[in-house]
Amino acid sequence: MARAFDIGVTSWGALGSGILTGKYKRDGSGDGRAALWGQIEEKKLAIADEVVKIAEEVGRKPSQVALNWVRQQPGVLLPMIGARTVGQLEDNLGCLEFTLTNDQMQRLDETSQIELGFPHDFLTSDQIRDVVYGGIYSQLDNHRG
Repeated sequence: MARAFDIGVTSWGALGSGILTGKYKRDGSGDGRAALWGQIEEKKLAIADEVVKIAEEVGRKPSQVALNWVRQQPGVLLPMIGARTVGQLEDNLGCLEFTLTNDQMQRLDETSQIELGFPHDFLTSDQIRDVVYGGIYSQLDNHRG
């Protein structure tokens, strides 16, 4: 909606409460907060894994990749950073020094894609469309493609 109406968005929590910084590891290494893994959803871990892979590819920190992923979205989008130290601020600002490729952006977008579930899946099923549109849905001209 923001893109459609050219509204700027300031994203909150662009680093996913630290998950996208790479400091939490599945194997318990990292900063010693392995107990958190039981509380973090598998989907978030998959996104973090992809962020870390891309960070290794480009020789940057995962936090920088995550912030660039937000910055490079279409439209006017600005990530808010919550640095507590000068070092964190400097690390975060390092995202301004490089650009993710289209392939990297696509990988992150695909990994993070949200399953819409109910009612979307219900309403887009052929059976329901047949009922809602009186059996003529396939004959309609969908201007949205």
